[in-house]
Amino acid sequence: MGVNPNIKTYVISSRLEEGFRVVSNIRNHVVIQDLPEAVGGKNEGPLPTELLLASYAGCIGIVARFHAHRFNIDLRNMEIRVEGDCDIRGFMGENVKPGFREIRAKIIVDAPNASEEKIRQLIEFVEEHCPIGDTIASQTPIKVEITKK
Repeated sequence: MGVNPNIKTYVISSRLEEGFRVVSNIRNHVVIQDLPEAVGGKNEGPLPTELLLASYAGCIGIVARFHAHRFNIDLRNMEIRVEGDCDIRGFMGENVKPGFREIRAKIIVDAPNASEEKIRQLIEFVEEHCPIGDTIASQTPIKVEITKK
C-alpha cells in the first residue's frame, strides 16, 4: 500500500516551561499558553481551551474565504464568535467530563452581493469542510507515546 499524497501531516512542538507556561513552535510562529494569575499562572497567553475555540473560528474564516468563489460570493469579512461550556471540575481532577459539553459559533457575514440563502449554503459547506470542526465533532483518536528523559 503506497503513501497517500493527499494526506498532510502537521507537526508542532511544545515545551512546558516555568509555572504553567507552555510554548508551542508552529512553523515560524510561537504561541504561548498560560493560566490566568487568579489560578497560579502569569497570564502570558490564552488557555488551551481558548486556543481550541480560536482555532475553530480561524478555520471557519479561512475555509469560507477559500471557497466563497464557489458560491459567487464577494466575501468582504466575517465576524466569528465561538463559545463553549466546560465543567472546570473535570480539569481539577473530579470525575466529570473535562472537555467542552457544547461549542457554539455565531457568524456575521459581510457579503453585499449574496442572498441569505447563498450565505447559508456557503456556511453549510464550511461546516462540512472545516478540519477543526470535523476533528472536534468526530472524536478523532489520539495516540500518546511517552518517553522518560
